[in-house]
Amino acid sequence: NMGLYDNADGKVRLTDARGWLESAYVTFSPYPTAKSYHVYVKGGLYGNSYTRLDAPLVRDYGTYGRADAVGLRPADDYQFRIVPTDVDDHEITAAATETAPLTVQVYDRGGFAHFNYADGVGAYQNDGTLKPGTVVVYVTASTAKTVQATLSSGRFTGLQAILTAYQKGNVTNPLAVRIIGCVSAEDMDALGSSSEGIQIKGKNNEKPLNITFEGIGNDATIKNMGFLVRNAQSVELRNLGILYCMDDGLSFDTNNLHCWAHHIDFFYGRNKGGDQAKG
Repeated sequence: NMGLYDNADGKVRLTDARGWLESAYVTFSPYPTAKSYHVYVKGGLYGNSYTRLDAPLVRDYGTYGRADAVGLRPADDYQFRIVPTDVDDHEITAAATETAPLTVQVYDRGGFAHFNYADGVGAYQNDGTLKPGTVVVYVTASTAKTVQATLSSGRFTGLQAILTAYQKGNVTNPLAVRIIGCVSAEDMDALGSSSEGIQIKGKNNEKPLNITFEGIGNDATIKNMGFLVRNAQSVELRNLGILYCMDDGLSFDTNNLHCWAHHIDFFYGRNKGGDQAKG
């Protein structure tokens, strides 16, 4: 739903504000003297006090800014507060502005992935919030090789290395991988699957992996690769575009349980001739 907002003189000018599925976002015009922005959210699971969003959730697109809050409990109302900052990262509070309350809706969990599975598929609980102990990593084209995660079995560097750590079956942390912008095969530290690209694999399917891959905003894209999911229980992929994949955009290959892919756009793959002559 779209929230109402007032654009007073001298304050950050809002251009859109909406609640969506277990998330909400706000867009705004550049403030003339701002170096960056701090964006806060309140309501629902955050209570009546504003909590600052993680910095990667706030992006500058040049002609506009956008902030997304994810992992929100559905049916609650949330508000954003946008505060520009100066070159020293000091907040220009006189220019801060707020949205009206935004109502968040629920993802449909009525599908087969959820049948007789009460714990929530992926890193999220069925109420839309992260499971306790979840490790959150933000991945961009420039950080896919260097992103780090401290898991129960150690510290790992690189997106595929983090995912591969789960193959031994001794990681107890749920994992939320949040994709910002476009991440290409060339940006990766490694590809777990030579035929598909990113591999999410368990030792077997007896233990939940509790992994969610999610795109942030409306431009999160996986390019020149796809996903191979194998021997996995409790894996979710959502809100992504997948294009120019190597073979399949998304392959649920072998012995998977309670895996859920939704709100994904699949585009052309690579032109490999034969039945893939058009990619």
